[in-house]
Amino acid sequence: MGRRGENIRKRKDGRWEARVIYTHDLSGKAKYRSFYGRTYLEAKKKKNEFIQNHLNPDHVSNGRNQAEFKITLKQLMEEWMESRRNEVKESTFAHYKNILEKHILPALGETCLQNLQTETIDDFLKEKLISGRIDRKGGLSPKTVADIRSVLVLALKFARKKHYACQIEQDIYYPKIRRSAAKVLTREEQAKLEQFLFQNPSPLGLGILLVLYGGLRIGELCALKWKDFNPESGTIRINKTLIRIQNVTSDSQERTKIMIGQPKTESSNRLIPLSSFLTELLIKHQKSDETYLITGNKSYLEPRVCLDKYKHILNQAGLHSFTFHSLRHTFATRCVESGFDIKSLSEILGHANINTTLQRYVHPSIEAKKQQMDRLEEISVWGQN
Repeated sequence: MGRRGENIRKRKDGRWEARVIYTHDLSGKAKYRSFYGRTYLEAKKKKNEFIQNHLNPDHVSNGRNQAEFKITLKQLMEEWMESRRNEVKESTFAHYKNILEKHILPALGETCLQNLQTETIDDFLKEKLISGRIDRKGGLSPKTVADIRSVLVLALKFARKKHYACQIEQDIYYPKIRRSAAKVLTREEQAKLEQFLFQNPSPLGLGILLVLYGGLRIGELCALKWKDFNPESGTIRINKTLIRIQNVTSDSQERTKIMIGQPKTESSNRLIPLSSFLTELLIKHQKSDETYLITGNKSYLEPRVCLDKYKHILNQAGLHSFTFHSLRHTFATRCVESGFDIKSLSEILGHANINTTLQRYVHPSIEAKKQQMDRLEEISVWGQN
């Protein structure tokens, strides 16, 4: 129930919302600022603090506030984050929060929004490339800086939607991302790894084979249970991912937590057909439905621990250090080398479009390139003699 005359109401999601007029547009229409709280008093307190610090209290009660509205980037971010809390996945919200707390707010949080310039943001992003690490030992990767930029762009778009004074209209600097080709196991290295896995069977070893011949992401593999395997159709259903995220619950003592939720994108929710040999291998080792595939019991293995165990296996197999994602790259590359249909491969990998598959994951070996070049000999003068 709302509080009459105070412009405070209880929302359907259980939170209280307090609103205040901070300005009017050219047509005279009032523009509101919202404040949220778990209780009526919390929302009211936030509203009153805002009025005291930023508006002329004498003008607020009658809705005729004409004071200059000055909001800091930190205040904008708080409002924007509140608006996104129930609109994005918890993992995405935690990602936003991490970027804000570690990078944006310490450097720009107290800057008045109406004084914020494009050049200021550009310099901030470029500085992050040089010395943006929290330990000050070097810069952040272009991909991380691009993520920081994305959060800023989304928040500034929100500010314009709210008609907040904002001078940033130009394009903000975007770091050039150079994607280096990920390591792919050669056929000899792949055979060596597979031989070790067959000679030293384990639940995780079975999972590694599944990635080599199915292209799963590590979070998808960690969340996989035996109920997701259909022995009759020879398929694996991917509909979950397991990741560790920042804990955004304010009253929690734990900084991070494990989350098992929907995969990365809608296209990541997919059915993967398995080869006959892999289907037979899974049937041989199949356990009860609620058992996790890579542990062999009802306890999950989080990605960080999975990586440690994977590195130990590589070391025992006498192989160089390959990232876990290299297994996924290797699967995609072997498929292309075998003449796999790219559209089907893209869907198996869970990509939204074919270009992602071609540009990011397909790395033909030098042997495959040599075979393609040798085909030219068939139409050459030498090849016809």
